[in-house]
Amino acid sequence: MFENSPIAIRELNPLLEDNLGSPVTSGFVLQASKDCCRFSLRISLEQLPKAAKSFGLDISPTIGFMTKNETKTALCLGPDEWLLLAPTQENASISQRFNKLGRTDELGQAIAHSLVDVSHRTLGIEVLGPAASYVINSGCPLDLDKMDVGRCTRSILDKAEIILMKLDEQHYRLEILRSFAPFVWKFLSVAGRDFEI
Repeated sequence: MFENSPIAIRELNPLLEDNLGSPVTSGFVLQASKDCCRFSLRISLEQLPKAAKSFGLDISPTIGFMTKNETKTALCLGPDEWLLLAPTQENASISQRFNKLGRTDELGQAIAHSLVDVSHRTLGIEVLGPAASYVINSGCPLDLDKMDVGRCTRSILDKAEIILMKLDEQHYRLEILRSFAPFVWKFLSVAGRDFEI
């Protein structure tokens, strides 16, 4: 299968094999996130529970909150906008379940929604360790120390638009447009040099 090919994965995520630093020796780690499928979901709040059933994970209706399990993540980015992350191999099955959601049933009813596969639009970069918030704050205006774990938001890192997730107190994930990924990687690398030993 395509997703099992190292060459294909490398082409999807040009940073996948990159790794910088160590939480033991430098206070932070910068690494590419494991590749995944990504969907942009638009649906009404009233129908959100049905979307959650199709996705296989509860989806928060509150802007800035995310839900997560071992394999999937759902981020609420707007009043009717969510970003859904799931394992690459589940792309087709998730799409099929949402297709069924939009079909007219025997009562002539269908759930109006939009699900767009944006898997190749962005990629993830993770910043971990006790200096993670400092490194990100070198270019991001948010006060990350006041951001609760489990929250997410759109923001910027220097000149690049990002979606920022706080997975725990020392673990952040950034979703970045693919074309900006090398710039963001270099920016964070330079910002973290103070913590290299």
